[in-house]
Amino acid sequence: MSTLFDAVFQPPTVGGVTLPNRIVFPAVQTNYATTDGLVTDRLLRFYREIARGGTGLTMVGCTAVSPDGAGATNMLRLTTGEHEASCAELFAAIKATGSLAAAQLIHFGRQTRSAITKQPLVAASAIPCPVMQERPRELTVAEILRIEDDFARAAVRAKRAGADLIEIHAAFGYLLGGFLSAYSNKRSDEYGGSLANRVRFVREVIASVRAAVGGLPLSCRISAVEFVEGGLRLEETRKIAPMLVDAGPDVISVAAGTYASMEHMVPGKELGEAVHVPLAAAIKAVVDVPVICAGNIRCLALAQQILEVEQADLVAIGRAQVADPQLVNKSKNGQLDQITACDHCQHCAYWLSGEPALSCPQNPRL
Repeated sequence: MSTLFDAVFQPPTVGGVTLPNRIVFPAVQTNYATTDGLVTDRLLRFYREIARGGTGLTMVGCTAVSPDGAGATNMLRLTTGEHEASCAELFAAIKATGSLAAAQLIHFGRQTRSAITKQPLVAASAIPCPVMQERPRELTVAEILRIEDDFARAAVRAKRAGADLIEIHAAFGYLLGGFLSAYSNKRSDEYGGSLANRVRFVREVIASVRAAVGGLPLSCRISAVEFVEGGLRLEETRKIAPMLVDAGPDVISVAAGTYASMEHMVPGKELGEAVHVPLAAAIKAVVDVPVICAGNIRCLALAQQILEVEQADLVAIGRAQVADPQLVNKSKNGQLDQITACDHCQHCAYWLSGEPALSCPQNPRL
């Protein structure tokens, strides 16, 4: 193994589970599942190839926990026993490569369309997403508790299916992230108003999932900054993160943006490399669990630098591993000149490029 990447290949421990290395393939919405949310051969092949490439943790997602929270036409779900059996095959294929398998659980909230969910949109408040422009219905407290149960039940299905870790998606302005932010949460009850109230729903989801799955490692993903007027700012999320950790996650995954600031959700070349790593470092300074960073990190040399100066504990590399699933192995073996580089075309973010599903000109095998 090359000594260039010693920090990358120092096995970390998350929630008592040791990962092969510190590289994470973050959850992406491929739109490769069936319309009913089941694993397809294409989805299985995609994740198997990523896992074979040497990434330490392969995050599967987005995976819907509720029928009204499935925000894309062909996204995975974990709402039935059939979905559980389908995911079991996928997780087994990932784990057979030596990578660990994780399931990211999500409810899309207002950032979708009722034409997709086939149900009215729901959110913290009856405020349309400025991008999707469809007014959601404000959730009642009873419905909030129902969705908490949906997360817990989906987590149990993921655990039985063989997931090594579960991630709760509270970033990017989706349902849980929408409750965290005063930009989208205008409630006047116990789930809105003060910071403690806005954090309540996510804390309760984490606690419900923790009670349901016992000691299985948990991650919680947040947007450290939303980059919209009235949205989450770093000084707020530095208070939120410890409050979430107190509810039980073993790792915090730091991202940025919402649909209204898509350039930060899917940062382009113009924003520069490792654009959101300083945000992860700022969150890492206030929590006592490992932190995952993300955002235009496209090579192991950069990951090594981030880890050496302790800006994060694990490094998520997404688009570069889509372009070349063997990125980690090639880097480890000193084959840097053989890596197919991501060219920032954004075709993997199919909703931006107009494609029906994830694609990559650099990787026509997808």
